[in-house]
Amino acid sequence: MKTEIDMKVYKKRNQYNWFHTFPDPTYGFNVDINIDKVVKICKERKESFFIAFLYLIIKAVNSVPEMRLREEDGHVYLYDKINPSYTVMSDEGVYQNGGCELADDYQGFYKAVRNSIDSLKKQKVSDELNTDSFSKRTDVIYCSDNPMIDFISMNHPIPAKNYESMSVPRIVIGKYMKKEDGLYHVVVNITVSHTLVDGFPLSDCFNNLRSYCSDASFYLK
Repeated sequence: MKTEIDMKVYKKRNQYNWFHTFPDPTYGFNVDINIDKVVKICKERKESFFIAFLYLIIKAVNSVPEMRLREEDGHVYLYDKINPSYTVMSDEGVYQNGGCELADDYQGFYKAVRNSIDSLKKQKVSDELNTDSFSKRTDVIYCSDNPMIDFISMNHPIPAKNYESMSVPRIVIGKYMKKEDGLYHVVVNITVSHTLVDGFPLSDCFNNLRSYCSDASFYLK
């Protein structure tokens, strides 16, 4: 479900109005996350790190109201729930975008995402990147990972003046590695539109993600 925001009384309307004059009002943070407990759980269970970490990311996104705001046809809506959407490399070495509904529990989430990814991997080469209709929705995040490199910064291709697309957070997970402290870390980029999300709620999202990772055994049941 979604609720339309009355922009005449919305308390952050000055921010929305100002940044809406920019052809590209997006910005992002690149943040180091301690994922040692997440990695160890996945290794012990022989589960996908990406799916487990994606679950914690989507929980963090949903925990912050501003991260659930979306612009559609010139109107702004607050969604009750945001769902996962992600990029998958097919068996033919071609990327496909897809997604699924957010399950209420981790086991249900893991199964749904696993099935979706396995299906996307079997997609044949075509002219269309977004063969899965889920990837065309706005009540999602766009998430992908790059396990080949431990980046420290990330810039996304952004469709200029497409405020509807820009209102969807874009998230990239880098290569996780052991750092000097002997623990596994990963850099995560989250890019948002400044029309809807300022630095305070974006920081909340990262801090909540850190909290979920530190208590991974509780959330990844």
